[in-house]
Amino acid sequence: MTTAIDDSARIRHERDFHDERYRDDQRAAQDKFYAGLDDSEGEFGRLVDRFRTGQRVLELGCGIDGIGYALAERGVEVVGIDISPVAVEQATEAAAARGLTSVRYLEMNAEVLDFDDGEFDGVIGTAVLHHLDVAGACAEMARVLRPEGRALFIEPLGHNPLINAYRRRTPESRTQYEHPLRREDFSLASRFFEEVDVHTHHMLAILSSPISGRPGGRQLHQLLSSVDRVLLRRVPALRWQAWIAVVEMRRPR
Repeated sequence: MTTAIDDSARIRHERDFHDERYRDDQRAAQDKFYAGLDDSEGEFGRLVDRFRTGQRVLELGCGIDGIGYALAERGVEVVGIDISPVAVEQATEAAAARGLTSVRYLEMNAEVLDFDDGEFDGVIGTAVLHHLDVAGACAEMARVLRPEGRALFIEPLGHNPLINAYRRRTPESRTQYEHPLRREDFSLASRFFEEVDVHTHHMLAILSSPISGRPGGRQLHQLLSSVDRVLLRRVPALRWQAWIAVVEMRRPR
C-alpha cells in the first residue's frame, strides 16, 4: 500500500476548485465547445468498451458524470476516485439511483493510490491527467495495473497557440496548476509504459464552436471535422496542433 495523501497547496487548490465546480455546475457555459467531439469521444469510447465482464477498472477523476456507470452496467467492476468529496458524494448517489452494485467511489489523490500492486485490468480518465503530476500519476498507474493492463485517457493538448490564447483569456475556467498535455508529457509516460499511443483530434473544427447552435453550425462543424481527419492523418507535423488527444498506454514497466 502507499502512504497517505500529500495535502500540498496544489492538491488543496484542485480539491477546492472542483468542489465549487460540482456544487454550482459551472460547466454549462462551455458546453458549446464540447458539443462536437464525436471523433475523439468515439475513439475513446471504443477503447473503453473493450473491457469485459469480470474485469476491474479504476476511473481517475470520476467526477459526477464519469464513464464508470456504463462499464458497471455491463458487469465490469469499477472503482472511481476523485479528489473532490462533493464529486464522490454525488457520484455515489447517482450510482445508487441507477441500482448499480459493481461500482464504488472513493475520495483519493490519483498521484498516491491506496491500492495494492496489480489490482486492476484498466485505468481510465476523462480530462484528468492534465490536472496531475504526469510522472507521479503514471508511476502509480503502472504499479496498480496488471501486466496486460491498459490506461486510457482523453485529454486536451497544449501546443496550438490559438487555443492557448483562449485559455489565457478564460483563467476562471481552470485551475492555476493544470496544464494541457505536451509532447514531453508523453515522453514522461514512456518511462512507465512500454507503449504509449497518442491519437489527436480536432483542429479546424473548433472554429465552428461559437455558432454550433445556429443554422448551418452543425454542417460547418462536420465539414471542418472531415478536413481535420485528412490533415491530421496525412500531415504528421500538424498532429500536435490538435485540441484533443486519445491516449492508450500499455505494458506497464
